[in-house]
Amino acid sequence: MWWILALAACDGTADTEPGGHTGRQPQDTAEPLVVAQDVLTTDLRLDLTTLAGHATVVLLPATDARVVKLAANGLNVSSVKVNGEEVEPTWKEGIGHIPVENTGEPVTVDMDYTFSERSILQFDGWMPSQQVSFIWPDNCMNLYPCNPSPDDGVTVTMAVTGQAAGLTAVYPSTTTSDGPSYMPGIAVGDYTRLELGNTTAGTALVAWHFPGEASAARAAEGTANLVGAYDFFESTYGAYAFGPEAGTVEVNWGSDSYGGMEHHPYVHVGTFDFSDEEAQLHEAAHAWFGDGVRLECWEDFVLSEGTTTYIAARAAEEAGGLDFWPYYVDGFLKPACDGLEVNTIVLPDETCNEIDFENDDLWSLATYMKGACFYEEVGDVMGVQELDAAIADFYGVNVNESARMGEMIDTILAHADEADHAAIETLATEWLRTYECPENYAERCRSRQP
Repeated sequence: MWWILALAACDGTADTEPGGHTGRQPQDTAEPLVVAQDVLTTDLRLDLTTLAGHATVVLLPATDARVVKLAANGLNVSSVKVNGEEVEPTWKEGIGHIPVENTGEPVTVDMDYTFSERSILQFDGWMPSQQVSFIWPDNCMNLYPCNPSPDDGVTVTMAVTGQAAGLTAVYPSTTTSDGPSYMPGIAVGDYTRLELGNTTAGTALVAWHFPGEASAARAAEGTANLVGAYDFFESTYGAYAFGPEAGTVEVNWGSDSYGGMEHHPYVHVGTFDFSDEEAQLHEAAHAWFGDGVRLECWEDFVLSEGTTTYIAARAAEEAGGLDFWPYYVDGFLKPACDGLEVNTIVLPDETCNEIDFENDDLWSLATYMKGACFYEEVGDVMGVQELDAAIADFYGVNVNESARMGEMIDTILAHADEADHAAIETLATEWLRTYECPENYAERCRSRQP
């Protein structure tokens, strides 16, 4: 995700920073869904007129468990069946404890429900006023029954009906392989589909933009190097994991239509940033980290956003000759390090899912920038191509799985010369595990060493 987030202040004013969306109001949290079950697939049938949904969820129960658990906090559930038989779940703080006969094999849960209209101020489900969904980071339960934990991956199939006549609903009929529960997205509009071309590996790239010359121009400008960027990601880090086609969709988030959201295979990018190559490349890069390799813990947020910010800059260099680093440093790193915006330790790896992520300082521009600068300086130490090889190795091992940032650091060390280990460990300490930014942080991060 690469957003200009407005976090509501106590006096009702807003500060802007990447990492979320304006007006996002924290919701009451439900009982933690911490369980060793594995959600395998979810098939969704959603009607945007009646706000009716049917979900077929296939999941493997935890060993010896007598129930499976699905979050449905924002849903009005009318029927639940397990393997075709009607059951009565026990509901605890929005979590359905669904009785199952555990044979060690997957079970199929069918759920009929309705979902609520959400306003742009809530920003946590289907927003008919904007004709777009938003369920990041843990609000899948406002659209479908799910496990919102970041480590549990699910393959989603979808069919969406009920959009107004003449409008197009853009959504993935399938995500092809496991991604996080917040990955599926829906956008409805009077869209023009733009064919961008194919990567060397054969992935077809497309864009959907709103009517008019201005939107067409934004699409052309923002996606000018998108095929080249995907080509770089595929050839450098590994295959695209979410199907034969990927693309970008212009969405209306009201007065704060900046940045984007990693709804692969069809990412959402706000109208005001649809012409911005940095926003487009950042969301594309999430197919490799954030979506392709999921977070094991919210404390590993830098694995998603720091890595993505770095590899987006690498793709820009290789595909378009663009230099994102002055923009990163001057626009986002300096405000965090100079105390004008939130700063924090961006790798609190002593815990796992013990933070209140939506209200934690980890969800801030500091995580994006300090994470990216860590990689930039590691590239100076061990060589950019060798660092690319380490990132590719990590992706190859962990694609469609969850992982921790500490494991990425271990992979980098395994690829580096032993003589460089101490320097890389120092960089991890300075950039990731220390509150204060390193001395001369701006020049160190913006300057690529030969």
